[in-house]
Amino acid sequence: MVSLKEISAKVEERREEAVSFLQELIRTPSPSWDEAAAAEVVASKMRGVGFHEVDVDELNDATGLIKGAGSGRNILFNGHIDHVPPGDMHEPYSGELMDGEQFGVEGEVVYGRAASDMKGAVAAMVMAGGILRKLGVELKGDYMVAAVAQEEVGGAGTAATIEAGFLGDVVIIGEATNMEIALGHRGSTKAEVVVRGRSCHASAPERGINALYKAVEVIERIRLDQIPALPDHPLFGKTTLTATQISVKPDTPNVVPEECRFTLDCRYNPNYSVKALGEDLEAIIAEMKEGDPELEAEVVTRRSSREFTGFYTDPEEFREVEEARKAAADVLGREPELKVWQFVTDGRFYSWRGLPVIGFGPGEERSAHTHQDFVRVDDYLETIKVYTWLACVVCGVDEKD
Repeated sequence: MVSLKEISAKVEERREEAVSFLQELIRTPSPSWDEAAAAEVVASKMRGVGFHEVDVDELNDATGLIKGAGSGRNILFNGHIDHVPPGDMHEPYSGELMDGEQFGVEGEVVYGRAASDMKGAVAAMVMAGGILRKLGVELKGDYMVAAVAQEEVGGAGTAATIEAGFLGDVVIIGEATNMEIALGHRGSTKAEVVVRGRSCHASAPERGINALYKAVEVIERIRLDQIPALPDHPLFGKTTLTATQISVKPDTPNVVPEECRFTLDCRYNPNYSVKALGEDLEAIIAEMKEGDPELEAEVVTRRSSREFTGFYTDPEEFREVEEARKAAADVLGREPELKVWQFVTDGRFYSWRGLPVIGFGPGEERSAHTHQDFVRVDDYLETIKVYTWLACVVCGVDEKD
């Protein structure tokens, strides 16, 4: 069987190539629904490093397969290539190599939109496949990579690859874990509150009922009364609720708005349901109506067929957790912490099918969706080693006579 020492040496030998590939991927803008160019960068690299099968589907999901001997478990690495808008982030697509001191970390980092969320991990998945091929490792099971589109807007890419049958026996999600191991996350839902008033000319606001003012009052009441009372959970952590979007109708500067809609993002745990969220919001509005007869508001929550839309891979149930932890420890020289993500991942789609889903990736959660989007070069290279070594552990290596 190939040794970890050989894998580490090969990764270090290809350090420049690995960093260059990550930079190229970051320099290729790929906001959600516009991932075609990035998908081709990934697919081209898969072909170049020796994946046996490479495909890009209609949604611009890039999938690659290194065929195993057929006698072992198949390992699937999932990562998304889409990213949130860069906003006014400084040179978001530079892929610049810089000192990490300004980000509070030691060593070199690669900077740019999606470095941590999550092109660092996607590049590591592809490079790990290349390391296996370069070393001539014949796995017993298949090595699979799904570099998917549209994760940031609901997960259509991962859903499409699952529907197409691109599934492994063990799933590794590369979302940022700061080199620890994540085993799940909270559920996620959205609620929309529609507040109605009466429009009039902005020069005589007393003739109308300003729906925007009413909505702001409701938001403030939610912030002060509901959010502090949200329940905690020993495994998944605290339920969070925050206002993220607001709009008015008509959307014009010289009219008092007759309608205002705002959206709430809720990350919940098993101690708080989507139904409870709706009931709490309705109770706040009902109480406010008692003191304000002009208030007219309606709550719309997004229902799911599942009571809890998060997931957890229980180490007591899945031996793959300990396999992943040990493989990472072999590379890192320390035992990684077991944790849950703060944000939601596509891992839920696999877990709901009963598959063991384990998270490991470079980058820190604090960097995701921020102007400080970076990944440490050393962590990126170590991740390539972990993915390569973990594939050998999970799939097994076919020893030739």
